[in-house]
Amino acid sequence: MAKAPVAGRVKTRLCPPLNLRESAALYACMLRDTAGEVSTLPRVRRYLFLDPPEPADFPWEKPFSAFERFPQRGEDLGDRMRDAAEIAFRCGARRVVIVGGDCPALSAGTVRRALAELSTGASVVFGPSMDGGFYLVGLSSPDERLFRGFRWSTAEVLRSAAARCRILSVPFSFLPPGRDVDTVEDLIALREWVRTHARPACPRTREWITGFFGPGGGGFPGSPERTPGPPRGSRSRRGG
Repeated sequence: MAKAPVAGRVKTRLCPPLNLRESAALYACMLRDTAGEVSTLPRVRRYLFLDPPEPADFPWEKPFSAFERFPQRGEDLGDRMRDAAEIAFRCGARRVVIVGGDCPALSAGTVRRALAELSTGASVVFGPSMDGGFYLVGLSSPDERLFRGFRWSTAEVLRSAAARCRILSVPFSFLPPGRDVDTVEDLIALREWVRTHARPACPRTREWITGFFGPGGGGFPGSPERTPGPPRGSRSRRGG
């Protein structure tokens, strides 16, 4: 699920220190890298749910040419995810994994792990993000009750979603935590991740980060150095 990388429509919470064109350029890099990584998965169908549906200047060449395209539909994020999942299941999917386009550290292996969890007892799989939401959600069947009534983009999203699963007696599991890139703190953490991790390749995002921060990975131009630690992993654990 993604937005077209148009200045002023994406990643505005990164401004400042970025300007609108820089934040859109970074998002375009992350989106292309995420699509490229997902394109390496064998024996899966790939869908791109885009908002707005068909911008004329969107680059439909590789890696996006490997994706079937649909518009995002719904009033809020929950509606749009529910609609995306329902379309995938109607197209014949037995398991569905939904990710965003702003998590360049997401690996194909993480998606494979989510699919494996769904094959071995979990009905829902969450990839927790550092802001209290999730960077990935996997489903073994469509269930609109899992997406209704949440305050999206808050620190309570994952906790509320897990509580909903418990109320509905739906078995769920967690993947290791990750980080999407929404805030300045996320951007600083991405800089550190690029410095300390070689995989996944995400070449466009790495090039953008190196160009913005410089080869030495210093602070923002004209800003004091800030270096929070890199994202930490955890073992998968079942809940319910």
